[in-house]
Amino acid sequence: MPFAVVKLVRDERDDFFESMIRIKYILFLMVPFLLLYSCEKVIDVDLNEADPAVVIEGNLSYLEGELEVNISKTGSYFGTQPSEKVENAEVFLETATGLRINIEEKGQGVYKRKRLQVFPGETYRLTATVGETQYTAVSTLYERVQIDSLGYKYYGKNRFFDGGYHILLYFSDPPDQKNYFRVRIFKNEKLLNETSDIVVFDDSGLEGKGIQVRLQGQTFKAGDTARVEMLAIDENAWEYFTTFREMANINPGSPAPANPVSNFSNGALGYFSAWSHDTKSIVIEP
Repeated sequence: MPFAVVKLVRDERDDFFESMIRIKYILFLMVPFLLLYSCEKVIDVDLNEADPAVVIEGNLSYLEGELEVNISKTGSYFGTQPSEKVENAEVFLETATGLRINIEEKGQGVYKRKRLQVFPGETYRLTATVGETQYTAVSTLYERVQIDSLGYKYYGKNRFFDGGYHILLYFSDPPDQKNYFRVRIFKNEKLLNETSDIVVFDDSGLEGKGIQVRLQGQTFKAGDTARVEMLAIDENAWEYFTTFREMANINPGSPAPANPVSNFSNGALGYFSAWSHDTKSIVIEP
């Protein structure tokens, strides 16, 4: 199973402590069915048709002051049609002071509101009403954690990755609090890891220390510009993204895994995440 490596190192450039842990490097794999062939027989794994479920993905960005919510319905397990986009839903954001803000529909299941005043340390409630059912989730917004610097190092090809430069992310973990992170990686301003290989980790055992993260899931070549966004997320969002890991570790013949843990009520899939972020860029030079 591929994974990114978090190192704490001490060298002439910094005073990071030497250690290593695995972060949750998520590979989102959809395996609808498995056929095992032999010269004697064929084994079919049966999967039941699933009823459509509401899927809500809400992201509240602190720096942009923007909330975007995408609402859809899952299709039949074996269906060929894309997910149905949910229109005419009622979507609201509620602040800690009780202020209720309407989120405007933009079409194709997208609901968006800009220029929102949101504040770190506060908890926000997102409510979406689809038909006669109301779905609610809460998320706490944390202060952004600054990226100290980016580096890179060349690694040869192995069984998991092509040869190339891997990005090294350096930051100092805030002390006296539990922190959860998600990392987005861009190559020449193209996002590389949105759904297929989400990177999330926490600071267990590393609180208040200097941390180096080797982002080995993506490779770069000389002349590329790498940009890294490090999002400070809350535990609910972290749990949602890390449970994707279970879907990547399905053994042949095992029951289908449970859905990723959602923070929405009434059986909706998806997540609501309020987050702040820091970003830095670096040009790969040979």
